[in-house]
Amino acid sequence: MIDARLHRWLSPLLGRRHPARRTPESFRPRGTSSRVSRLAARYDADVDEALRRLWPKARIYHDGEFARDRADFLLVVRGRGVMVETKVKSDPGVFRGSTLPPLLDRLARDGRRLLILLNQGDPTPARELVAAKLGDRARIVVWSGPEHDDELRAAVEELIRQESRHPL
Repeated sequence: MIDARLHRWLSPLLGRRHPARRTPESFRPRGTSSRVSRLAARYDADVDEALRRLWPKARIYHDGEFARDRADFLLVVRGRGVMVETKVKSDPGVFRGSTLPPLLDRLARDGRRLLILLNQGDPTPARELVAAKLGDRARIVVWSGPEHDDELRAAVEELIRQESRHPL
C-alpha cells in the first residue's frame, strides 16, 4: 500500500506532474468534485471569457487559491479596479449571500469596488446585505451568458466611474 503523502513527494521527482496544478490561472473545481464545484469552475471560465470580450484592453487577474475573504477576479479597466466575485447556485431559488460577509468586511476596510455575479436566482436579500456593508461601491448582477452582457457592462462602468474608492 502506498502512502499518499509519500506519493505526493515522489510524483514531482518522477516527472508525474498534473498539468492543471502547474497553471494557477486554470479554472478547476475548488476543494471537492461536487456538482456545484464543477458548475463554479465552468462559470468562472465563462465570466473570464465575457470580461475579455467586453473589455479587450482590460487587465484581468485571477485569485489562484480559494479564500472566502478575497474576490475571484480583479478587473482593471482604464486604470480603475473592480473586484469580481462569482457565485453559483444549482437551483433558481433565492440567493441570501450567506458566504459573503468575510469578503464584504475586507472590502469595507479596503474601500474597494465589488461586482458580484450570480448565475441564477433572486439576489434581493443579498443586495440588502451588500448595500448595508459597501453602499454604492458594490453591485449584484444575475449573469448567465452573453444575453446578459448589457447588465454586466452597465454595472462595471457604473462602478469604475466612481471617483474615489474610499468612503468619505
